[in-house]
Amino acid sequence: MFKEIDEIYNFIGQEMYERLPENWDIAFLEVNMDKVDQAISIGANYIFNNTPHSFDLDELNGVVNFSDVDDAFYALYKMMQKDDNDVPWNKARFEITPDGDFEILFKYDEDFAWYKSLDIDSQEYDDLDIDIINQIKTWEGLPENAPRYWK
Repeated sequence: MFKEIDEIYNFIGQEMYERLPENWDIAFLEVNMDKVDQAISIGANYIFNNTPHSFDLDELNGVVNFSDVDDAFYALYKMMQKDDNDVPWNKARFEITPDGDFEILFKYDEDFAWYKSLDIDSQEYDDLDIDIINQIKTWEGLPENAPRYWK
């Protein structure tokens, strides 16, 4: 579907732009690569007048219209991989402004990788505090000074 990284960036930006309301100051997607080619989570948000809002990537003009943004991020991941064992990133953040400027950031979050490695049927998974899970899933992740009993 995608042949070049610039094509992916343009596609993601256009998909966002089409789904945003008329007025916004900055919009961003926060992407967690849960499992390559199988599960990805994308938080779609924008800020207008210093107030955060969310928007739906799978809705266009009030009608369900599934976006292929997840496919674009899978393709981007694959293009960035050096080989099948390489994990170039597990979190990405794509920001756009109304004038078309954009920035994309990538990172490998060890806490998120640890969390995704857990067996969901394990006691260790059941014992996780929901606040810790939610913090791990954010772009920022856990603060540096947060206790990490798993290390």
